[in-house]
Amino acid sequence: MANIINFNKAGKKIAKIKQEKQADENRVKFGQKKSTKRVIKKEKKALEDHLDAHKISDKDDKDTP
Repeated sequence: MANIINFNKAGKKIAKIKQEKQADENRVKFGQKKSTKRVIKKEKKALEDHLDAHKISDKDDKDTP
């Protein structure tokens, strides 16, 4: 015999799972102190600058014969 499903309860259960997932994402995104965000932003900027400094530009290749 098949299981009986109450679509109203199933829909609410799915909605609750989605809300919990969104809440977890928001905790990560907005749950940090301002000073922590600044430190992370500075570290990210420093890493990007470091990588940009080591990139080989196309202009250098065009100058050589």
